[in-house]
Amino acid sequence: MQLSGHLAVLEVRVADTGDPDLGVSLSAAVDIAPRWIETYRDLTIAQSGSAPAGMPAAFVLQYLLDPIASTIATAAAVSHVVLDADAGRWSIGLDPTYLYPVAVQLRAADDRLLVDREERLEVARAGYLATATDIATRLPTPTRMSSRQRLGMAEDLWQMALARVAGEPPPQRRSCCLIYALPGCAPCAGCPRLR
Repeated sequence: MQLSGHLAVLEVRVADTGDPDLGVSLSAAVDIAPRWIETYRDLTIAQSGSAPAGMPAAFVLQYLLDPIASTIATAAAVSHVVLDADAGRWSIGLDPTYLYPVAVQLRAADDRLLVDREERLEVARAGYLATATDIATRLPTPTRMSSRQRLGMAEDLWQMALARVAGEPPPQRRSCCLIYALPGCAPCAGCPRLR
């Protein structure tokens, strides 16, 4: 199954069990998150002159969840495969300068084949949300992040991934990436601030 062609900016790699993780292992994501948030904060200040409170953590959470949401949703939408969402199976590769995801690696697992599209999407969503909710809930952040933001981000990224693969505009979000607070930036399409 080829997924990279459906994911415009994300390379999908399949690894053998002995291969090293690609960059950030999702099973260790909450352990490395504080350093990543701080580095992303410094990078944002260097680029924009400021890093509004909460914005670096919102981006890191989005960067952790979007690769698996995009990969699992795309597989379920364009094939009969439901990818196992276990965090120990996934790792992401980051752009070395700007720290956003450019690749996702998954290890062999017990993926399921489901012919019924509706059932496949629901099973895929449930698996993804279990992993995404765990990561979002446990993510240590230097400033308070509400459960609405954390859990909303998990759900929003699933809906955004499905919209992308269907060629639809971004859906209305419950979470906010806070990019609007940077100098010269405006709310993204689907931002809850635009309601």
